[in-house]
Amino acid sequence: MTDSIAIGGDGQANQTLTLLRHEQRSGELASDVRFLPGLDLHADPALGLTGHWRTNESEVLSFEATAEGVGGWVGLHLSLPVETMRGRGVVGFAARIRAPEILTTRACLRSGRADGFVDCFFDKHLLFMPEEASHVDALQISQRDTIPEEAPWRELILFLPAESFRLSLLDWRVFVV
Repeated sequence: MTDSIAIGGDGQANQTLTLLRHEQRSGELASDVRFLPGLDLHADPALGLTGHWRTNESEVLSFEATAEGVGGWVGLHLSLPVETMRGRGVVGFAARIRAPEILTTRACLRSGRADGFVDCFFDKHLLFMPEEASHVDALQISQRDTIPEEAPWRELILFLPAESFRLSLLDWRVFVV
């Protein structure tokens, strides 16, 4: 009998998120925060980002962030170690989200290149609101010229507000099929 299970880069990314779901951790926010290997937050230093983050069994990650300055970005970077998209049709993610005030964010697939990287943004904005919401989005690889077939590294990035915010990622999972 042959196993039909292939643990790929999406399995590795989901394992990182599972580790957060099953541990209680907390810490301070700054321009660069490593939650676990493969999951980092990077913010424009001009923002002067401060605040707190936490994980628990009911939330993958929760943020209470204060921006002291004006800056261009805050990104939650999840490593997606899928070097080749050959034979793949779709890359995407699903999330359950919540925030005390309505806010929107965007997500992208970032692929490394010899001269830097290229971003391919997902079509839908994530809508955070006081009620728990579900979000699913996917990129059809063959329809996107900004997803290189081969890349030395890839990340799924959730761009968070470049201002003070509070939000919770109740669940977050990725898929590549």
